[in-house]
Amino acid sequence: MNQRWDDTEQMGTITMERPAIAVSLGGGSQRPSVELSARRLVEKCTYAFCFNQVTFSYSQGILTLEGRLPSFYLKQVLQALLRDLDGVTRIANRVDVVSPTGLSSVRPK
Repeated sequence: MNQRWDDTEQMGTITMERPAIAVSLGGGSQRPSVELSARRLVEKCTYAFCFNQVTFSYSQGILTLEGRLPSFYLKQVLQALLRDLDGVTRIANRVDVVSPTGLSSVRPK
């Protein structure tokens, strides 16, 4: 099956849109919330210790990621990990990249 993802960068936010493809995480009629499902997926990931400063919010098919990570690679890993969650048609990745060396993707206000 072919999936097409459109990446656009706006003000440090990467937004991915995709056709609605349901991936069941089990749970039957008592399906956990999307935020809880996202947190469970992240906790099982090899990089889970890096993702503890990231929060998830979900509304009308859009999963929004916010927080800080030490690299762009981890930001992309997180986004790829969550892209097939049931009910998610779009990911708004608002995670800031802030490295321990002081380099940052965060724009001054």
